[in-house]
Amino acid sequence: MDEKIAMGFHTCVDYELIWDKNVIEEQIKRHNIHNKDLEMNIGVLSERDILITALAHLKEGVGCEIIPETERQSKDFAEHFKYKITLGGTATRAAIAISNLGYPSLIQTSCYNEYVRKLLPTNIRAIPGTVGREVIYPHIVLQCAAGVRIKANDIDFITPRENRILISYDEDSLNLPVLEKEFGNEIKKCEVFLLGSFTEILDFEILKDRIEKTYNMMSYLPDNAIVVMEDGCYIKEEFRHYIHSKLASRADILSMNEDELQKYIGRRINIMDKDEVMDGVKYIYNKTGIKNILVHSAAWVIVYGNNARKLNKALESGIAMSATRFRKGDDFNKDDYLYTKNLNDKSESKMFCQKLEQEYGENICCRPCKDLSFVEHPTVVGLGDAFAGGLVIGLLERD
Repeated sequence: MDEKIAMGFHTCVDYELIWDKNVIEEQIKRHNIHNKDLEMNIGVLSERDILITALAHLKEGVGCEIIPETERQSKDFAEHFKYKITLGGTATRAAIAISNLGYPSLIQTSCYNEYVRKLLPTNIRAIPGTVGREVIYPHIVLQCAAGVRIKANDIDFITPRENRILISYDEDSLNLPVLEKEFGNEIKKCEVFLLGSFTEILDFEILKDRIEKTYNMMSYLPDNAIVVMEDGCYIKEEFRHYIHSKLASRADILSMNEDELQKYIGRRINIMDKDEVMDGVKYIYNKTGIKNILVHSAAWVIVYGNNARKLNKALESGIAMSATRFRKGDDFNKDDYLYTKNLNDKSESKMFCQKLEQEYGENICCRPCKDLSFVEHPTVVGLGDAFAGGLVIGLLERD
C-alpha cells in the first residue's frame, strides 16, 4: 500500500483508570500500608506490592512500569476503579495520534484481538504479530495530576508533578513477536520508521532473537529512511545497553524522556540546570554512538548530534502533538493540533533553550514546551507516544 510511515511492534489493551483519590486512600488502609513501606524497587508479588510501588513513584514524581507475577493481579488492582478501554503501546498510540491528522501508517502489532480490531482507525494498516490469540492482557494505566494530596495512615504527601504508572503482565509483550520477512517486505518504500522499546521482554534469549530479527527487518528499509528508536525504563538495565549496541548502526535518533535519561546516567538531575542536563545527554551520546540523542521533558525537548538544527520542525511537531493530547486526550483533530501549535511557550523554558543553543551551536536543537497551566483535566498517559507520532510526521515533512 506504499505507506511512508511504519512503526513496530508493541500493541496492547489499556485500562485507563479514572483517578479517584478516595479509592487510593481506601486501598492504603485496606492493605495496611505505611510511609516506611514505600519503596520504588521491590519485587512485585501481590496487589499490595503494586500499590506500594505506585505510591512510592507518585511521591517522588517519577513514572514507572510495574510487571506483577500474573495478569490477575493487574486486573484485581483495576477493578477498584472505573476505567475506559483504549489501545496502547508506543507504536500504536503514535499511529493513532497521526491518524487523527489524516496520516496513514503501517504497523506490526504484538497482539491482535477484539479490541485491536474494533479500536484501530481504518487508515492504520496492521500486520498481526499473533493470529488466533484472543486472550486480553490488560495494561493498567494509573494517571495522576500534580498537586494531589494523598493522606491515609501515616502517609501524607502531595504529588510534585503529573505522572503515570503502568502496570501489566502481558504474555504477548513478554514474547514480543517480530515478523522479520513479512513486515520487512512491506516497508521497502517507507521514509520513516518508529521502533518502540523492548522493555517488557524479560528473557535474554528471547531478547537476542528479537533484536537480531529487528536488525534484519530494518535492512528492508530504503537507505535514506530515518529510524527513530524509542527508549524505555528497562527493569534489566543490561538489556537496554545490549539493544543500543546492536541497533546503533541503523538508528538515526535515540529518543527518551527525562526519567529514562536519569535512569541511564544513574542519578537525579535538575532538568532546568543546563549543565546537569547536557552532561547527561553528552554521556549517553558518547556511550551509545547513536547519531542523535533526543530527550523530551515536561519543560523542553533537546536533540544533540550532528546537524541537530535540521530536526527543528520535527521537534516542534512532536511538542504540539504531545501538548494536544495533554489537553484533549484521545479525541482531537487537525484544528485542535494547529490551535495547540500556536499556544505560548513556557517562558522559563524559552530562556533555557536560548542559552543551550548559544553555547552548543549547530550540535543542538532545543525547543520549549507549551504553557498548559490552563488545562484543568489533563491527560498524562501516552504523552511520549503522542510526541513520537508528531516527531515522525515532522521528519516526513523535513526540508
